[in-house]
Amino acid sequence: MSDQDGVDARLAAHFEQEHRHVPADSFVATTMRKVRATRRRRDVMHAGLRAAALVAAVMASPWLIAGVAHLSAALDSSLTWAMGQFGAWVLGVLAVLVVLAMRVRSR
Repeated sequence: MSDQDGVDARLAAHFEQEHRHVPADSFVATTMRKVRATRRRRDVMHAGLRAAALVAAVMASPWLIAGVAHLSAALDSSLTWAMGQFGAWVLGVLAVLVVLAMRVRSR
């Protein structure tokens, strides 16, 4: 038996002895208390983030409404252009190209 094996055996015996002195109940109780606190903190954080998102949506609503009005005007302008003969042909060709590209890509 080498000197290293003796050290390993003594070290293993030391750790086994040390583990006998650790009270398991207080360790488990402390760990569960920490887990519950972490879960509680996470739940409060999620509720706070949801409330903040709702408040942000309410605060941003004037800009959102203005943006929708601008988008509607731009779409109306685009559709007015497309109603002409040339615009209809261009949109038709684009639609056919998109469908062909999707079919080629799916193969």
